[in-house]
Amino acid sequence: MKEILTIAESTWKGILKMKVVYFLVICVWILIGSMYRYNEISLDRHRELMLDMALFLNQIAGILAVLSLTFDIPRELREGIAATFLTKSLGRTKYLLGKTLGIYVVALVVNSLVAAGSYFIYQYCFDLSILQNFIKIELLIMLGVIPMAAICVFCAIALPEMAAPIIALLGIWFATLTRHIPVPVLSGGLLPDLELFNLKEHIIYPVDIPWGYVAGTTIWGIAYAAFLLMLSGIIFRFKDIK
Repeated sequence: MKEILTIAESTWKGILKMKVVYFLVICVWILIGSMYRYNEISLDRHRELMLDMALFLNQIAGILAVLSLTFDIPRELREGIAATFLTKSLGRTKYLLGKTLGIYVVALVVNSLVAAGSYFIYQYCFDLSILQNFIKIELLIMLGVIPMAAICVFCAIALPEMAAPIIALLGIWFATLTRHIPVPVLSGGLLPDLELFNLKEHIIYPVDIPWGYVAGTTIWGIAYAAFLLMLSGIIFRFKDIK
């Protein structure tokens, strides 16, 4: 466990120490706040526009965070950094778990900053209580990062370096459409159903979201991620590392 945490720490510290991360978070806050001025263009629907934009941008932030794995893992393999880790009694599966945990911490921090800022901006502009559903929906967005990170790790290990980020992004996009894909092997479980984590409409048209739904979706996301990470570990064992 110590080795996994070491890899995770090096991953999240390497990204979270970059000032551009916090600059982008501030830009997101400004963009969300600007929605308040769109009352005439949106026919007085600027409250709904602000909420939708806040949740959408937080989803994008999570996707961008996990996509960094498709650049980081191939780079460490190419430059021999991963080989240095793996020669220190660190198994390949532990390496992948460490990278996944590290990027999840990054996504959790960024998502939390965007969510907190969005809520305070909304409260300042409208002074309407949406806290309970807002917490549940934002929590589901953060939990949706778990299967997305597993997809990115799998692509980083199984695909060429240039193709990994493109295929990973397409995989995440198709995973939001699995209910509408007429191919049984895809809609039947090969791709996760990321729409389970997307309940943005429930913040605009308030419907109580049971905590049981959040818990069940979390268990499903962790189970899918565990399966895909296990498959990634098997492929990684047969991969030559310089």
